[in-house]
Amino acid sequence: MNSRSNHFFTNAGPLADTIELMEFGDFACSQCRSIRQHIITVFDAFNDRLTYTFYHFPNHLSESSVLAALAAEAARRQGCFWPMFQALFTQPTINRTTLSILAVYLGMNHNQFLDDLDDEHLQLRIETDQQEGHRLGVIKTPTLFVGGQQFHGKLTQSSLSSIIRSQLSRNRQPILSKVDSESGTIYWGKSEWG
Repeated sequence: MNSRSNHFFTNAGPLADTIELMEFGDFACSQCRSIRQHIITVFDAFNDRLTYTFYHFPNHLSESSVLAALAAEAARRQGCFWPMFQALFTQPTINRTTLSILAVYLGMNHNQFLDDLDDEHLQLRIETDQQEGHRLGVIKTPTLFVGGQQFHGKLTQSSLSSIIRSQLSRNRQPILSKVDSESGTIYWGKSEWG
């Protein structure tokens, strides 16, 4: 898994024709937890054509929601973002005690992890994700963007697969279809030149 400044991983090669699946999610959200298996299955099915980006969108009225987002970012500092990411979605209770045990289980430096949970820079990172969500019109979790198109609500594995296939087929349409070298005319789609 690769990472960029904002939670990115992909199985796609650099030249692959890919689309991005972005999720604005919350580790403590029951609906985010319920679609997790759908996302994993779809990612496996389209692994060479799909990238995935997760953005934090915690519920600030829930201490466990914010604490979980901080835990994921604290784990990132020790190279354990994705193991912590996966583990957080399976935790029935999220509090400092359960996160502390989880950090030890994942082989992290326990003291550093606890210190990082209180680091204001990590809080700013989470706020930046939320600001991006608000800019894009996100109001609840989970909200998914597939190829830039927003989807939220109850998505099934089948509907998510259909959305991805549709976006991939759009990406296959050539933007520049033909250039007439004599006249210099550019045709932008097959319908223009037959």
